[in-house]
Parts: sequence; C-alpha cells; structure tokens
Amino acid sequence: MRVQRKMVLTLIILYLSFSVLGARTLTVTDINVQGVVPVSESFTVVQNPDALNFNLAESRNTQLVVGTYTLLSNNNMALFHMYIKPGEDGMGDRFAFFLDNARGFNGGKKTVLPFLVRVTSSVSGAVSIAGDTSMDKEIGVRGIYAANDEITYETGEIIADIPNFSLDDYANGWYSASIQLSIEAH
Repeated sequence: MRVQRKMVLTLIILYLSFSVLGARTLTVTDINVQGVVPVSESFTVVQNPDALNFNLAESRNTQLVVGTYTLLSNNNMALFHMYIKPGEDGMGDRFAFFLDNARGFNGGKKTVLPFLVRVTSSVSGAVSIAGDTSMDKEIGVRGIYAANDEITYETGEIIADIPNFSLDDYANGWYSASIQLSIEAH
C-alpha cells in the first residue's frame, strides 16, 4: 500500500509539473499609446528702453532700434504675416514724430517729422522691409530652428531711420511716435 501511495503521489506531482510547464502564456497583440503635441505659437516684441527717451536732435541721420521681435511656432500648417502700421491705433497715414502740444512750443514751425521704418530679420532666408507708410511681410522660416522642418522661426529688429533735418525748421519740445505691430496666421 505504501508503494501504491508513493506511486500515486509521484503521478500527481508529475501531472502538476507538466500542467504548469505546458500552460499557455497569454499574449497581448498590441498596446495603444496615444499622445498629443499641442500647437505652441509665440510672437514676442520687446521695446528698446533707449527708444522711450532720446534726444531727437542728436539722433538726426541715424538709425534707432525701436525693438526686437521673435516668432516661434510648431504649427507647420500656418503661414504668418506681420503688419506694421503708423499710429497707436494703426490708422496713421505715415510713420512720423508728432509734437506733443502740451509740452512744446510751435512758434509757426513744423511739428511733424516723418521717418522710415525698417523691419530687418536676423534669419537667413527671411525678407526685410522698409517704408514710411503701412507695410506687411510674411514672417517665419521653417527648418532653421534646431534644424527642425516642423518649426517656424524668425527674429529681427524694428528700426526707425531718423532723417537729417534742420533744427531751425522744427518746433522745440517733446515729440512722440507710435508703431503698431500685429501678426496673423493663415
């Protein structure tokens, strides 16, 4: 009986061993992983503090960097356009310094000093423009930022070309000018 018991016990152990070794592994055919890269667009303009209070008479026939701009976008479907317009509201006829009547003396002299605006890109392949009235330009070059064709990038300067003018022709006082920048994606 002992032999029989040992034999039954051995058979049970062998059966369990083969059952475990022969068991099928559950297989997973695929695992879905989904993520998104959100559209990230940034247009930054930084005002040059030196352009807020400078001597206009000493700046005759010079260029004054008014500010800098940077566009960075990972939206490879969009085309960007920058609009540069004279005046705070963008409704001016031309870029010009205007005498602040509250802080100047006219005396029958000129009170409007026109100037030229330049938008110069620091990026190879981008267009620079200049004019004395409203202007627009395509902005952004693909493939130059981190050598990635999916990223649109451009950086540059906004410059005021102050003309040579006779101090005798213009009224004394504070002059100011405004340039409106806007950007649209198409």
